[in-house]
Amino acid sequence: MKNRATIKDVARLARVSIGTVSRVVNGNKAVTEENRLAVFDAIQRLGYRPSSVARSLVGQTERARKGAPLPQGAPRLTAIGYVSIDHSILTEEMPPAGSRVSAKLIHRSVGGPAANVAIAASRLGGDFPVAVDLISSLGDDPESDWALAELLECGLNVDAIERVTGGRLSRSVVIVEAGGRRTILNEPLSLPIPRIRDYFNAAAARQGQHCLHLEGFRVGLLDELHLTGASRPDLVTIDTTGLPAHWQTPAAFGTLRRSCDFIFMSRSAARQLVGTDVDDGELADTLSRHAADGGASIVLTMGASGSVLIQPGKAPVCVPALAVDPVDVTGAGDVFVGIFLAVFLNTADALTATRWAAVGASYSIAAIGVNTVTVTADLIATGLASLSSQPDS
Repeated sequence: MKNRATIKDVARLARVSIGTVSRVVNGNKAVTEENRLAVFDAIQRLGYRPSSVARSLVGQTERARKGAPLPQGAPRLTAIGYVSIDHSILTEEMPPAGSRVSAKLIHRSVGGPAANVAIAASRLGGDFPVAVDLISSLGDDPESDWALAELLECGLNVDAIERVTGGRLSRSVVIVEAGGRRTILNEPLSLPIPRIRDYFNAAAARQGQHCLHLEGFRVGLLDELHLTGASRPDLVTIDTTGLPAHWQTPAAFGTLRRSCDFIFMSRSAARQLVGTDVDDGELADTLSRHAADGGASIVLTMGASGSVLIQPGKAPVCVPALAVDPVDVTGAGDVFVGIFLAVFLNTADALTATRWAAVGASYSIAAIGVNTVTVTADLIATGLASLSSQPDS
């Protein structure tokens, strides 16, 4: 039996992006006549029939963006990596091996480190507008359609997401215990390197400030993309969560500092990278000594204790978090990064970005599912005002 044609098949035959096919299908006028005719021809030749979800995608994008149009010349953020469907399972404690227990709640949401960063940056709004591109891989199954619709509702540009014929959306199971502690099991994800390279070749010709953010799983792209000279974005950042074992060494840390502008890391990742087991205060000082000779700035996240901004040639600055009863800490670091980048790209002020990110990440852990709480600039401004009114803040 012949497989039904997919939107990716149409895009390939017409030699346009998936986003262009969607715009044609939905009657959007922002398409050249040449591309429109090419898409119609491909649809006829393949016998393509859009699903009800696919037909609605562009309409959702337009509705999502009409409320907050991006200003001319807004900075751009490109996040590369995971998109997944997260099944978050809330339970009192991790069940023992071989047991069967009833979960308090099972929640479905779109997730994945790169997707979480992109969503947090796009949702922030206010004085921090940013155009967000997400590069990832989806299947052509109904769950992938659902995830794509969710990403579009958040205002993301998904033209660079590859739809794999016969593939499906990556899945992740998150077991969340009382107090917010979680255990994550996720499937591996392959990304289309040629498509990523083509994207950056085209992006190099665009105007405006551009930031590339990599999740730790994608550290190899620093070498594969050869981001030097005109092809290098204005800002390159990485989160060390997910770094392969051979990158978790002091020598590899030096490579990261030379290749990136900002490195985001948790306490456990920091101890691994600098090769020492010390308390939090000494850990920040150790990282500061590593950064003294230049290279990337470091943002050390420390959960409820807040975060530390470490810039070359400057003393570390501790930034408080907002006191919140944790429900689910999954993805709090991703939310931190997304907010930090949106603020920094609009202000060039790393300390301000760290303060906004610390409060925004605090709000994100107040519900099950990383993207359940919509963290906006207005919400964070309220939290910052609350912090500033506290004694010794």
